[in-house]
Amino acid sequence: MEIDEHIGCAMSGLIADARTLVEHARVETQSRPFGVSLLIAGHDENGTSLYYTDPSGTFWQCNAKAIGSGSEGADSSLQEQYNKDLTLQEAETIALSILKQVMEEKVTPNNVDIARVAPTYHLYTPSEVEA
Repeated sequence: MEIDEHIGCAMSGLIADARTLVEHARVETQSRPFGVSLLIAGHDENGTSLYYTDPSGTFWQCNAKAIGSGSEGADSSLQEQYNKDLTLQEAETIALSILKQVMEEKVTPNNVDIARVAPTYHLYTPSEVEA
């Protein structure tokens, strides 16, 4: 099935379902690119993984990464201070220290969300952020 003049699609199964998916793909590809970078973290039997995606959709696996305003300075500090032997507590301390350095305003539960994924996802409470 032709998706557009540059893209075709082979299908197997219910043709009506395939047409629905192709139409969805057409709509999505005609929309504007998303103007967002993402940090996606996960934890499994192999340990913790961190991925960075930029607005173009390109992604990289990384050990430590900052995004947003002040991210260039934060990335530089992370590269200097991060190593794989850090404990979770040490990594949190370094990350918060760097965040405090690069943010123009004071770090508070109102302007920062902090989460971890080792071993499971946990979004820090306001009292944990303040500590």
